[in-house]
Amino acid sequence: MCQSTLSPPYLVIKQTKFHKSRLVPLHPTTAQHLRDYTHRRAHYPTHSPSDTLFLSRHGQPLTPWTLRRWLQKLCRQLDLWPTDAGRWPTPHALRHAFAIERIRLWHQQGADVQALLPHLSVYLGHVRPQESYWYLTATPEILSVAATRFQRYAIGESTP
Repeated sequence: MCQSTLSPPYLVIKQTKFHKSRLVPLHPTTAQHLRDYTHRRAHYPTHSPSDTLFLSRHGQPLTPWTLRRWLQKLCRQLDLWPTDAGRWPTPHALRHAFAIERIRLWHQQGADVQALLPHLSVYLGHVRPQESYWYLTATPEILSVAATRFQRYAIGESTP
């Protein structure tokens, strides 16, 4: 995690899928939680140095299986249960929900969504906005806000 006096805090994501790296801006409260975590993590027993941010209490990088179990436990605490098809929420589903909610809020705020999509793509780690296309599917949340916005435009209240 990095922070300069001139820019908001950000997280450096290194070598993700297809060997891409990127900077992800963070809310100041998120940055503070990460700073607190890294201070606690310094007390974990480590078997070898690791560039991985999140480690187990034994100093090992977290496995996908461990993350799935943790997310299921958290979902139970929040009273979130599997869908009718029996699927638990996943980190990827949370990522999708974030993208949809961001687009919905931009529509609701009257922002130029088309101009902002490249920013969302970078945040998600996509090289081109076209790679974020599947987040733009016709979800009820986005359709509702877009329909309201278009209705206002149609009666001359605002621009789309």
